[in-house]
Amino acid sequence: MGKTVEINPTTRHEGHTKLVLKVDDEGIVEKGNYLSVTPVRGFEKFLVGKLAEFAPIAVSRFCGICPIAHATSAVEAIEDACNITPPKDGLLLRELTGLGNKLHSHPLHQFLIAPDFIPEADRVEYIKRIQEMRKTGQYIVDVVGGEAIHAPNIKVGGMLKNITENAASKMYYKCKEYEKLAKEQIEYLIPIFESRMLVNGTEIPEKLGYHEFGYLATDPTYGNREKIEQNKVVEYTPYDVYEKDVAMQACTTIPTYNGRLMEVGPRARFAKFFDFKDKGAMAIHIARAYEMIVNVKRALEVLDKLDVNGKTRSSEPILGDGEKVGLGVHEAARGHNTHQAAIDGKGRITYYNAIVATTWNIPLIGKATEGTHYKFAEHVVRAYDPCVSCATHVITMNHENKVIDKKIIL
Repeated sequence: MGKTVEINPTTRHEGHTKLVLKVDDEGIVEKGNYLSVTPVRGFEKFLVGKLAEFAPIAVSRFCGICPIAHATSAVEAIEDACNITPPKDGLLLRELTGLGNKLHSHPLHQFLIAPDFIPEADRVEYIKRIQEMRKTGQYIVDVVGGEAIHAPNIKVGGMLKNITENAASKMYYKCKEYEKLAKEQIEYLIPIFESRMLVNGTEIPEKLGYHEFGYLATDPTYGNREKIEQNKVVEYTPYDVYEKDVAMQACTTIPTYNGRLMEVGPRARFAKFFDFKDKGAMAIHIARAYEMIVNVKRALEVLDKLDVNGKTRSSEPILGDGEKVGLGVHEAARGHNTHQAAIDGKGRITYYNAIVATTWNIPLIGKATEGTHYKFAEHVVRAYDPCVSCATHVITMNHENKVIDKKIIL
């Protein structure tokens, strides 16, 4: 006869989410729903009327794990709206800050999945490698961005200041060390992921996490607004996708591109730019591991190109026409991240919207649990490494456009 299984909360990721799964008599998921239950905080609304320069400061507070992605998307959206062109070295420094964030974030995820895959006897050395890699990532963000979490140097028009030659040299050395550690981590992890075996001896289903939806990525490491047609992005409410009892609890929109759900993140980037063909949850882990090398190599390239005496910020006025909606695109650790902003002639925000990486993945994660036993559903969730506070985005309304519960917007 089947039943509904609820896994609440899901664990070892950022934010508050639940799985609501309809399963058959054998426990196989027939319909998977994954949803955020993180309270709405209203960033996009309280930004309206504020000076444009406030946006990167505010949106970096979406989350403490991926603040650089949001600050970067914010300034790029404002620059697009105001026709501002940052100087080359400012863009290189901005990219380096984002790379530092990903160099920190990917190993952090590997720490979170350690109980699933890493034998206890190996965990000390495994975590030591992770900690050393994370230190390098945070060092880059601290020095280039000005602070390791909410980087104040990311400014509309470029970056606040350049780095010294000594800092660049030290960073280069640290990145070379990171590259060695990442290769050791890959050599250790890939056979584990390819074996599809949990540390307790349970075999992971071969097609765990398979889906037939699309991939969305605009650049291997940074982001490119020219590689996406934003008019093909449509956001739906939970009521358009989930059953009513589930929709009433959900706190994110459901974006589609060209009418399809899209996966974003490491595997999407590898599928788009490196001809990566593997599917399933294990393939996401594998792509994320390999992406550490892609990111650190790009960081080394950026340091080679950077002129430490170069100009880092444009002096063009931060003024728009109040109508043009600028688009900022960044490939965050968890995938394609976009912010949109309109700025008026006084430099104030008239419109703001963010569709962050995890917003794309949330509805797809639910679908990706289908076809396998519900006891593996959390492994699908963890493979995507959701960062849910960033994605909290909608106020739940009914079909008459009335707010279900006004208390959630107080």
